[in-house]
Amino acid sequence: MLKPGDENYVTIDGKLKTPLSLTVLLLFFMRGYVAWIISLTFSEDRGRLLQFFYTSTEQFALALLVGLPAVFVLIMLFQLKDNVPGWVSRSASFAPLMLWCSWTVDGALLLSIVASHWPSFSVVKAALLFGWLMCLWLLLFSRHLKRFWQLIKISD
Repeated sequence: MLKPGDENYVTIDGKLKTPLSLTVLLLFFMRGYVAWIISLTFSEDRGRLLQFFYTSTEQFALALLVGLPAVFVLIMLFQLKDNVPGWVSRSASFAPLMLWCSWTVDGALLLSIVASHWPSFSVVKAALLFGWLMCLWLLLFSRHLKRFWQLIKISD
């Protein structure tokens, strides 16, 4: 059921390609997990790196909560093969909603991060805010993402 122009969404083998914009969204939402994994490499003080990004344990817990839907979507993407499992096709209709929930909770997290260091300017805070707004733009206006979710739904 591919339409003209859908060749951008599939590989030569006929498998669905994961859009780069979705990869960026998932990495942004899973940054708490990335920081946690990187902090495990510090043998002398594992919490030192986390304290650089998050001033309290509640902020870190909220970052992990933001990443849960992104981890679920990432597991879904790993299941995209020649034949897509039925649960992936059914979950594709809920995946954008889960990413919207992550975006909303991430907004609360960013608000608490900015408020904890108010009025000082930081490039890291500016980059986080820019990334958050970029995720808003991608979730609202990305035709590529919308078509990707449609192709997953109809691939069952």
